[in-house]
Amino acid sequence: MSALDTPPFAFDYDPGAIHYGRGCIADIGDALDERDREAALVVCGSNVAGNAELMDAVGDGLGDRLAEVFAGTTPDKRLREAARAVERADALGVDAFVPVGGGSSLDVATVASVLRARGLSLDQTREEVVETGGIATPDDPATLTPLFPVPTTLAGADLSVIAGIAAEVDDGTGGTEMVSTGVGGRELIPEALFYDPALFETTPEGVLAGSAMNGFDKAIESLYSRNRTAVTDATATRAVRLLAEGLPEMTDDAAAMDRAVAGVVLAQYGISRPGEMTINAIHAFGHGLRDAFGIQQGLAHAAVAPHALRAMADAGVDLSMLTAAFEVGTVEQAIAEVERVRDALGLPASLSAIDGVDEGGINEAARVAAADSLLSYASDGYDLTEADARAVLEAAF
Repeated sequence: MSALDTPPFAFDYDPGAIHYGRGCIADIGDALDERDREAALVVCGSNVAGNAELMDAVGDGLGDRLAEVFAGTTPDKRLREAARAVERADALGVDAFVPVGGGSSLDVATVASVLRARGLSLDQTREEVVETGGIATPDDPATLTPLFPVPTTLAGADLSVIAGIAAEVDDGTGGTEMVSTGVGGRELIPEALFYDPALFETTPEGVLAGSAMNGFDKAIESLYSRNRTAVTDATATRAVRLLAEGLPEMTDDAAAMDRAVAGVVLAQYGISRPGEMTINAIHAFGHGLRDAFGIQQGLAHAAVAPHALRAMADAGVDLSMLTAAFEVGTVEQAIAEVERVRDALGLPASLSAIDGVDEGGINEAARVAAADSLLSYASDGYDLTEADARAVLEAAF
């Protein structure tokens, strides 16, 4: 069957209102008013909070609806950060969260919304994670504090029904351990999102570049996922073209930044649905490398994506939708396009070029990647064994 054939599908996806364009941040206050929200807690990290140009724009958009800036999130996304955000939200009586920046702030705000709705303390949540492995959403979705994200990175984690968090829990021997957990459910999708390219331009270039590769790969992977639909084929194809054109010049040209931001909106549209995600093998490798070496996902993807794509093609995965998206004739030409974008972003072409990565951790990265749950969304018939994963990582090294 040709990849251009359209198999039957059900596309059940209800995103929040998507606001895109230069200056759209000015509309965020009106969006809160339309939903009868009076006070917002901005949730972000300290670097974002120190970005005066960005925070002034967000503050001007919110006006007197801005209750406070909670600058307590970190890339580690710790459960205690969400609990502290709840404490501030309760103290201030806010009825909206405005996460600003990258995926860490959004995930922390999402978990905070769940904890607040359920009235869970930090210790109670930790106990639930130990007992169940996750955090349940509230029985009544109306009790959630709605989210109005203002993304400023290109990882594309915004239109999502899941949020990950790290929790320090009792290890059963009197000590503690850090475990990855999270929440998931269609009710967690943000209420409205504001993609203002001018705000992305305030983000440091290095941060943008790493996040861009992550968002780019979301579009790429959607084109060969077993859960691809005609809808995600269309949005991902357009995303690949916009990102391939926009990413290399985005820090030098406003029109290129506009394309990059629009591309990442399309890259994530519909890829995160309950039980039907489209990200798969490349992200599984990213998780393995993150766990083994603690490196940022975009750097991991930059080094491993070409080799993962080549291995999938060798295993018989149909990548014709990808070649069509890049408007090239062969898989190798499509891979060359991925490498061109990577190189233009100044990202590492090999794992050995990334600080902290050494051959000694390759086996652990391969083990984690081969066991990653995202592989259940890979192309039908594709089976990534630990040996296969090790071969890809060794080629990327």
